[in-house]
Amino acid sequence: MSVVLFPQSSPHPDSNSHEAKPAVPQRLWDEALNNPAEQFLSRCGKRIRGAIVNESFRLAGGDGDAPQQIAEAIELLHAGSLIVDDIEDDSAERRGRPTLHREIGMPLALNTGNWMYFLSLEKIAEAGIDPKSSHRMLVQVVRTVRRCHEGQALDLSAAVDLLQPSEVRPTVLTISRLKTGGLTALSSWLGATAAGANRVTRKAFGRFGMNVGVCLQMRNDLNELRRLLQGEQRLDDLRNARVTWPWAWAAKTMSTSELVVLQSRLRNALGEVEELKSVARRLLDGVGDRGDSFIKTKLERELSLLGEHVESTQSLRSALSKLQGMR
Repeated sequence: MSVVLFPQSSPHPDSNSHEAKPAVPQRLWDEALNNPAEQFLSRCGKRIRGAIVNESFRLAGGDGDAPQQIAEAIELLHAGSLIVDDIEDDSAERRGRPTLHREIGMPLALNTGNWMYFLSLEKIAEAGIDPKSSHRMLVQVVRTVRRCHEGQALDLSAAVDLLQPSEVRPTVLTISRLKTGGLTALSSWLGATAAGANRVTRKAFGRFGMNVGVCLQMRNDLNELRRLLQGEQRLDDLRNARVTWPWAWAAKTMSTSELVVLQSRLRNALGEVEELKSVARRLLDGVGDRGDSFIKTKLERELSLLGEHVESTQSLRSALSKLQGMR
């Protein structure tokens, strides 16, 4: 994604002053904002969420791709949320490299992530969409970001080792819908809205994105455990006692006493890698193929339901196959 970041200029862009003023050296803007943002965006993979915007745009009746600013906006929102999540999780690595706050320090990283949220709003406003649709988009983006923060608050505060078995599923479902589900719903909804889709079609794309996003979170939760057992050292979910989908499925397949024992083992692991691996192994054994089966069935159902509103969902199916397993 080519993003024009901060230009070499001192006056505020709305300033009416014609008085010559010394320019801020470009290197200062680069060090403070441009380089951190561009460096992080360069590692953000295949930008599948932007692809979902474009596929939804075409499926909803648009010609070609959606306005570039809309796809960029959703990628900026996603990238900003990853930077902030990594800070709040104290994560050490993101896609094979140190997390941004480990590379440049927490203050600059936090500012960069927050700045991306606001830049995404500006992108939407400048996308050239008719005023009514543009306003609708901006309202939905703000609502989604607010809900993402509500989901993050719950994600950070709820500890899976302290929940009753009956509390696990509703908690992780709410977190998933507010965070990953909400952002994916926004991707598909923005594409349909930019195409001029009617209310029923927009709602169908939003529902599709929401449920697909929840499935993607399920896949991510499973993959983190599996990769841990394969030698990767990303321990965030277990180390932080996050409420994840394997725990929800385990609450269905294990007896209450078995689950309580596993919760106790997690609580007493104190971040010790081998013990966390042992907990991960027991969780995966308890879940079996339940998670993979549920994800496959749910995605097929959502594609089928969306197919009632569009001619073909094959291009979305391809995009989703790439998105699974990415974080």
